[in-house]
Amino acid sequence: MGFSIDTTGAATPAHTRSTARGIDLRVIAVATIGNALEWFDFTVFTFFAAVIAKQFFPSENPTAALLATWTTFGVGFLTRPLGGILLGNYADRHGRKAALLITIFVMALGVAVITLAPTYAQIGLAAPVLMLVGRFLQGFSAGGEVGSATAFLVEHAPVERRGVYGSFQMIAQACAMLLGATVSVAITQMLTPDQISAFGWRIPFAIGLLIVPVGLYVRSRLDESPVFSDARHETRAKRSPFLESLVSHWRQVLAGFGLTVYGTIGTYLFYYYMPSYATRSLGVSFQSAVIASLCAALAYIVGTLASGRISDAVGRKKPMVASALISLIVAYPLFRLVSAVPTLPVLIFVQCCLMLSLGLFQGAYCAFVCELFPARVRATSLAIGYNFAVMIFGGFAGAIATLLIGWTGDKLSVVYYGLFGAAVGLITLLFLKDRSRQPLL
Repeated sequence: MGFSIDTTGAATPAHTRSTARGIDLRVIAVATIGNALEWFDFTVFTFFAAVIAKQFFPSENPTAALLATWTTFGVGFLTRPLGGILLGNYADRHGRKAALLITIFVMALGVAVITLAPTYAQIGLAAPVLMLVGRFLQGFSAGGEVGSATAFLVEHAPVERRGVYGSFQMIAQACAMLLGATVSVAITQMLTPDQISAFGWRIPFAIGLLIVPVGLYVRSRLDESPVFSDARHETRAKRSPFLESLVSHWRQVLAGFGLTVYGTIGTYLFYYYMPSYATRSLGVSFQSAVIASLCAALAYIVGTLASGRISDAVGRKKPMVASALISLIVAYPLFRLVSAVPTLPVLIFVQCCLMLSLGLFQGAYCAFVCELFPARVRATSLAIGYNFAVMIFGGFAGAIATLLIGWTGDKLSVVYYGLFGAAVGLITLLFLKDRSRQPLL
């Protein structure tokens, strides 16, 4: 059972056939640098969520302030679908390269607003408003980034290496997580709590801004995707990519949505929410929670790269199905273990197991989703499914997890959210065909 795009009468472009060339690091750098900036900022935001809560959302109830901060984090995801539709449509009409230059510029504006925003004590209610503006700009840019960058990356890959190329999009995320966690550890070790509250939390965001000039330079120097160039010359769009995505490719868009549900819930719950969960619900120190996250990011990188290589050898579905099944089996016992024994070694073990399993899914994800769509709508269609799933299930994952614990009084209630995501991913995979050895269209 399954479905795939219509390939009737389609030619096989020369650049999609098997080749012997190695991995083009320039392509990987261009496609992943914006995504890396996005996830670096998201990582440090989550690690300093409690500090930001005090600076921008003062409240007599610490839980209410933290919930307001997580909601602000999630609100930025509301603009992701809009950015995905507008910038994805632009990428499918005018090219991936042009869209990628826009996304990194807008993202820089969002990061700058967050970095420089005065606190509530300085300007009152305007402070949380500025924080919201920064997150909205970040969300809009990130929404357009994922479709354009992923299409650009996979379309440059030889047919037998699309999984490996696509995996670098997720590896870049993991490296950004690792760098963000490393910077967070360094700041907590070098500065006092008062210094962190006063200015220390802004340092990581300022570091992120340094990536922008590099990103603009490398993205302006590389050629357009060969698959997109061929498609633009061979076909002329009869309707906008957005409308065609909804009318002709809605099944594939729903498939991308379903696959993203597991990936995004797993990422935000198993990695981003864990430091807050470990410190507030389990009583683990902040430094220990960050160290565990460093180890988890390394495990995620290993799993993701392995998955990309495996998917090129045996197909995309096998590692992705294995990942979902493993999560369904081990997630609850692992959460129960760390709840019963909340020590640093156990937290490292639990988080590494969860992220290693998730990496097996994510490493094959980018190539798998790109292979669902033709080039003329690829960036838009991918962005629609991805961004709506991330908006609904990822952006508010921290707030949902906090509410689940508050409503039930059960520290283990958050794991059911992760099990739901794994189940959705597994069911979606059962209805899809594997196109890993077929040419991109």
